[in-house]
Amino acid sequence: MTFHRLLRLDQVHEGLKTRFRIGRHELLLVSVGTQLFLLDARCPHAGSDLGRGTLTGYQLRCPGHGQVFDLREAGRPGQPARYIVEYDGAWVGVSLD
Repeated sequence: MTFHRLLRLDQVHEGLKTRFRIGRHELLLVSVGTQLFLLDARCPHAGSDLGRGTLTGYQLRCPGHGQVFDLREAGRPGQPARYIVEYDGAWVGVSLD
């Protein structure tokens, strides 16, 4: 597994939604309060870009078909895949194959 830097901690702010492509992975980093969530950037049902979705609290609405995903439920069946957010000094990142 290789650690990939996504952004610096000083770039994180409430309501942040930003996409990253690392190899075959399309990721979406979302900040709610003091929590960071990292998930597949594509809707598991419609393939829509969740980065264009509407964020209300922990609820992310798919822009393609309107389904609402709870970020705290990511990784469960029917939800976008979830990745573990990792930290390296001042950097937020993820370890991927």
